[in-house]
Amino acid sequence: MSSVTKFIKGGLLLGVASIVMRLSGVLVLVPIARLLGPKHLGIYSLVFSLVQSGNILGRLGIDAAMHRNGAHLYSTDPVATGRLLGVGSTLIGLSFAALTAAIWIGREPLATYWLGNPEAAAWFSYAAVNLFIEGISCVAMTGLLSLHNFKAHSLATSTGSLGRLLLSPLLAWCYGLSGAFLGLIVASLLQAGVGFVYFRRSTQQHHILLRLEGFWQESYQIMRFGIPFYAGNALIGLVFLPMMGEVGRVAGLETLGQIRIGQSLSQIVGFLPGAIAPVTISILSEAHSSEGEDFQRLRSIHLRSNWILALSLVTFLSVTSSSVVNLLFGSAYQAALPLVIGLSWWAALTVVVESFNLYSLSAGYTKAIAVGALLQKIVFISLTFWLLPQWKGMAFIFGLLLGSVLQLIVMLTTLWSQLEALLKQQICILCLWSLGSIGLVYGLEQLNLPILASWLVALVLPLTIASLGTWSIFSSNEKEQMWGRLCK
Repeated sequence: MSSVTKFIKGGLLLGVASIVMRLSGVLVLVPIARLLGPKHLGIYSLVFSLVQSGNILGRLGIDAAMHRNGAHLYSTDPVATGRLLGVGSTLIGLSFAALTAAIWIGREPLATYWLGNPEAAAWFSYAAVNLFIEGISCVAMTGLLSLHNFKAHSLATSTGSLGRLLLSPLLAWCYGLSGAFLGLIVASLLQAGVGFVYFRRSTQQHHILLRLEGFWQESYQIMRFGIPFYAGNALIGLVFLPMMGEVGRVAGLETLGQIRIGQSLSQIVGFLPGAIAPVTISILSEAHSSEGEDFQRLRSIHLRSNWILALSLVTFLSVTSSSVVNLLFGSAYQAALPLVIGLSWWAALTVVVESFNLYSLSAGYTKAIAVGALLQKIVFISLTFWLLPQWKGMAFIFGLLLGSVLQLIVMLTTLWSQLEALLKQQICILCLWSLGSIGLVYGLEQLNLPILASWLVALVLPLTIASLGTWSIFSSNEKEQMWGRLCK
């Protein structure tokens, strides 16, 4: 099977799971927002963000090293793969256990001194339990990606997503805020269980036995690769949590609920690029190690496809955001509209930034990722703290946007000399398409179109961007090849 075919088929599998996950993330928030109200939704969002950030922190970059190195080894060297998975899984388990214990032990000081609300200690208890289960799930899910079992990974992800969709609203209806947290915990348990069943089957299929011999040497190799990547990506966890706490303290818990709505809807923009990211790392890592032309070709196709798709989706969401927020969450959440639009464009920008990060990761260059991410976090923290008293939630959005623009500039500067001339030209065209799309959306917002007219524009405009964008940056041969492989 060729690299392109594996890329498309693996991407489709994870894409289906991502659609389920993103849609369930939006749909589960709709009844919870109505059941809990703005203030309790803010509390729910804070705990959810704590678990998400802890999930990033607990990985230590080990998952990236396991995934990339596993793509090189799993089919040719079961002994080395077993050592990689055994040592990597142990490191992830220890990391999550330490992080969970820290949150559990420090739940009362966090509630009292961070949020200024001693009653919040119970919220941190739920977060600690959920994070511990997420650590168990992380071991299994990383193992599945390392062994290229994308189908099982998709099934486990979908199980967790559907569990949250069904259980959290039901338990929130019965038990309020505590029920919503309990639904998250049970759904994480389901995902971890399914993931481990398939992970065990995958190791047996490839005759892999998890090993711990040479623990310190293997740990050094894993951490040497993963730490620079982690230093950039984990900072979002270290930064995001205190920033969310500061936003809740200064702008109110209702603002946290509005940000959560914006985050949930903006996930639509990055659902497919995020879904196929694991496949991208695997296939590009294999292609890079073979020193053929596949790496450049796949990198080019991946970047252009992601960019055009993100532009089309963010345009649709921006134009329809007012009616979508009112329909799904009610008029009480109309104040979230500017945050929804801002986070949607940040999500589109993140798609492009993360694409370049993946290319650096696949080629083994993680220092550039760390530098770009560090700059992004510095700008994000500085602007948010500076503007928060006056701009409230929009300070959070502006910090994210400007920080990510600078991060993209760093990544482009680092990789520009390694890109082929045609791809450089296509990147310039995509930048023009992006600026034009921003201008169109801003102009439409000023017109205050009626709902029916805005939906008509929202259907036509993204299709136009996708069609003309694809026509301008893909050759006829590329379009025929991709369509042919997709239809096989």
